[in-house]
Amino acid sequence: MLNVLECLLKILWDGCCMHVTVMIPVYNRERFIADAIDSVIAQDYSDWDILVVDDGSADRTVDVVKSRMSDDRITLIQMKHGGIVTAVATGIEHARGPVITRLDSDDKLMPSALSTVMPSFEKNPRLGYAWTNHVNSTGEKGPCDFLPDGQRLFEAIISGWWKVTHEQFFRKEFYLRSVGLDTSIKYAEDMQIALLIGKTGCDTLHLPIITYWYRMHPDQISREDYYKMLQDASLVRRKFSNGSEALEELYLVGLEKERDRIAKEKIMRPFGSIINKALPDYTKRGKIKRKVLNLLRGSS
Repeated sequence: MLNVLECLLKILWDGCCMHVTVMIPVYNRERFIADAIDSVIAQDYSDWDILVVDDGSADRTVDVVKSRMSDDRITLIQMKHGGIVTAVATGIEHARGPVITRLDSDDKLMPSALSTVMPSFEKNPRLGYAWTNHVNSTGEKGPCDFLPDGQRLFEAIISGWWKVTHEQFFRKEFYLRSVGLDTSIKYAEDMQIALLIGKTGCDTLHLPIITYWYRMHPDQISREDYYKMLQDASLVRRKFSNGSEALEELYLVGLEKERDRIAKEKIMRPFGSIINKALPDYTKRGKIKRKVLNLLRGSS
């Protein structure tokens, strides 16, 4: 009798869930893409689909994805190599769910990621953007946080606050009200999405719960093009602040802080390079590396 009741409750629960598309843009990640897909399949929330957007991979990434496509909730789009922003824009366009979350192809979702966040979208039709916390593969918690006091998402990002690095959820309806992603900018697509949706005036929400596992490894794009990514983030903020004196003032104040931080990072880069070879971030020893760098920087 208990099993019958549990089945009925599950049917009722599944029937009232809101659908979410887990979008996975991917380029040459045959080693990791299976883990990303499997982490979605393992969710304790059932109303989802996976949309993999392959950005012209030259390795066996597509074969690995296809090996899991016996599950009809998994869809693959293949395109010529055009970069991450184009891949994400394509994924949003084809996403089936009213809510979309982005999963990088070398990372994983925690088992309760979707069930943690989706009820907030179900309860509030004005909720357009939500973000959570993450942990990386060394066990260190990421920097995601609440907005600064008195600031909405749009203004906070223009002023230099940006801690929504993983994991973001957004309602497609609000994205479609915007002008869409500028695919001429190589990086900072996650920041663009937050600004586009934040500009609509929708509700936003931070849930201080770890829902995302971020893999540290030597082939990360964020390592290879770190300063280019920072430049593109600044370009995006300048673009969105253009035409408003108040926003331009916020941007300039934030830019000064950003330049100071980048200058400090460049001074520390030779030290970081030496330490990184001995203590890579993607090993447990990376914790020691970060402590050493913080001491050299004079931080607490």
